[in-house]
Amino acid sequence: MEFERLSQGVAKEVFASNGTTVSRRSVWTFLVLLCVLSWPVWLASGVLPRAGTGGYDARWLVAQAGVMGPSLAALLVSGSLSRALRWNSLCLLPFVLGPLVVPGILVAHASPGQVSQLPLLPAVAAVAVAALVVLFLSPLNSRLLGPATGTPQARPPVSVVLLSLTLFPALFLLAWAFASAQGGHFEIAALQAGPLGSAWILLVCFAHNLLLGGSLGEELGWRGFLLPALLRESSPLGASLVLAVVGGLWHLPIDLYAGFGIAGPGAILVRIVFLVPVSILFTWFYLRSKGSLLVAILLHTSVNVMSDLGLSSYETAAIMFGLLTGVAAAVLSGLSSVFRRNASAS
Repeated sequence: MEFERLSQGVAKEVFASNGTTVSRRSVWTFLVLLCVLSWPVWLASGVLPRAGTGGYDARWLVAQAGVMGPSLAALLVSGSLSRALRWNSLCLLPFVLGPLVVPGILVAHASPGQVSQLPLLPAVAAVAVAALVVLFLSPLNSRLLGPATGTPQARPPVSVVLLSLTLFPALFLLAWAFASAQGGHFEIAALQAGPLGSAWILLVCFAHNLLLGGSLGEELGWRGFLLPALLRESSPLGASLVLAVVGGLWHLPIDLYAGFGIAGPGAILVRIVFLVPVSILFTWFYLRSKGSLLVAILLHTSVNVMSDLGLSSYETAAIMFGLLTGVAAAVLSGLSSVFRRNASAS
């Protein structure tokens, strides 16, 4: 099958467009850069002491520049590999930083308490800019190269694109149904505005999370650069575990202040444990979508958007969601031949 040949090729070797292999030195440079570009900005922004509270104000906007760290680090390192990738990084840069200006400034000026409460102008700006980003990252842009592979994007199967939009929300809603049943209270605030109003709120929340919720700022780094670089020497399962650890440690300043499931240093471990099954599922999508950046970003957004929908019993549902993703990842890693193949056998 084409998918099996693709997974073998990706797991065996990752080349830049000029034939230069992504080196371990480049990977280490990326790992250092993503922390250098994120941690000082988060500390300087003043949002960390809020411990996850506070509105979408100017300090929040400064912190979002730090959220762009993984993607910016990937573009910088990728641009050093070849002339073609340097031009590719320059073309991608406005789409990574642009959301900070529009609609970022508009959102910060409005300073809503919740994304679902965005006024019309920043909401329209978010949807419009998100549409442009999606078009630029779609297979319609045949000139877009993978930051680590240096190869043009292949067209992902439509079924995979649709699944990237629905799998995590379906798991979360299943967890929410169980959690809400315990308390006897079922409510989704985002769906209280009537059919058209609710659809608009969902669209705005999705667009905002795609641009400024971590998806665009992280996925060019995680799945655009680090994953294919790791697959050069590691199995898909091994690469997923490394990504979970790296992603968990990158969140370290946030989790030390705000916690993640629990308070204190243990939150870092909880984050990593949560990211292990999530990373496994992301790796499956990466291989199944033929390395699509767009699928990775849509998948990431579909997870993050759930926190903005006003779900009842959200915290309990989030814990159950973590358990469900663990089950899904265990089943997939046990059944899929991709996770039974080591790098040398590929």
